Amino acid sequence: MKHTIRLVAASCLVVLSCHLFSFVIAPRLAEGIWQQLGITQQDGNDKIKKSFLDGYLHYEGLKAAKNIGDRGRTAADLLAYTRQYLSGPVFKAAYDKMRKDSKPSEPVDYTRPKEQIRQDKIADTKKLISNTENVISTGNAEIKKTMQPILEMHRKNLADYQNPNSQTIELLYQSQVDRRKKELEDYKKYTLQWAQEFPEDSRTFIKRRIQKYLSLAATVDFSATTHEKNGKQIFDKQEFQYKSNDWKMIYRAGKEVYDVTRTFTEKWIQELP
Repeated sequence: MKHTIRLVAASCLVVLSCHLFSFVIAPRLAEGIWQQLGITQQDGNDKIKKSFLDGYLHYEGLKAAKNIGDRGRTAADLLAYTRQYLSGPVFKAAYDKMRKDSKPSEPVDYTRPKEQIRQDKIADTKKLISNTENVISTGNAEIKKTMQPILEMHRKNLADYQNPNSQTIELLYQSQVDRRKKELEDYKKYTLQWAQEFPEDSRTFIKRRIQKYLSLAATVDFSATTHEKNGKQIFDKQEFQYKSNDWKMIYRAGKEVYDVTRTFTEKWIQELP
C-alpha cells in the first residue's frame, strides 16, 4: 500500500493558513498580500491542497509571511477562504484521486493445483537428469565421480514427485495455499486501514485534519519564554525544544491567531460529518 499510511500531527490547513499567512484570502485583501508574499492565487490553492493531501507543510518561498500585520484578521480571512476552497470540486477531485491511488490492490492468485505442481516438478527434474547425464557422458573421470551422486539425487527426487502420495508435493502445495491465505489476510487488513484513513467523504478527512490541529494546539504553552543562542531563539524550558515543528509554528503564530483559529474551527467541525 502506498503509501504507505500517512499521519500528520496537526491540520495542515490551519497550520498553513493561520501560522504562515501564506494562502489566498478574501478578494478584497488578496492582491496586496500576494504581492508581499510573491505568490499567485493558484500558488496558494496548490499549497493548501498539497499540504492537506501530503500530510506535511508546503511553505516554499513564503519567508515574507512574517511581515503581514493584523494576524487575527488575516487568519480569519484565510480560514474563510480555505474552508470555501476545501468545499469545492477541485480539492474533492484531488482527494478522490489520492484515495483511489492509495487503495491496496488485491494480490494476484498464483496458486497452482496440486497436480500442476507435480507435473512441473517432474518436467524440471527430467531436464536436470538429462543435463546431468550429458555432463557425465562427456566428462572426465573426476567430473563423472562428482556428478554421479547428483544424478542419483535427481532420480530419487523424480521418483518422489511421481509418487501419488508424495509428501514433497503436498508440502509445496500447502505452502502456496498458506501464502495465499496470508496475502488475503494482509489485503483485508490494509484495505480496512485504507478505508479508515481515507473515508469516502472528503469532509470527514478534512474534519480529522482539523481535529488533529486542535488536539495539538491545546498542548501549546503560549506563555513559554525563549532566549537567543547563536542567532536562534531557544526555549528556556528544554523540553519545548523537542516539540514538533507544527507545535512550534503554532507557538510562534501566537495566542491571538490560535484564539481566532480555535473559535472558527470548533464551529466548522460541528458542521462536518
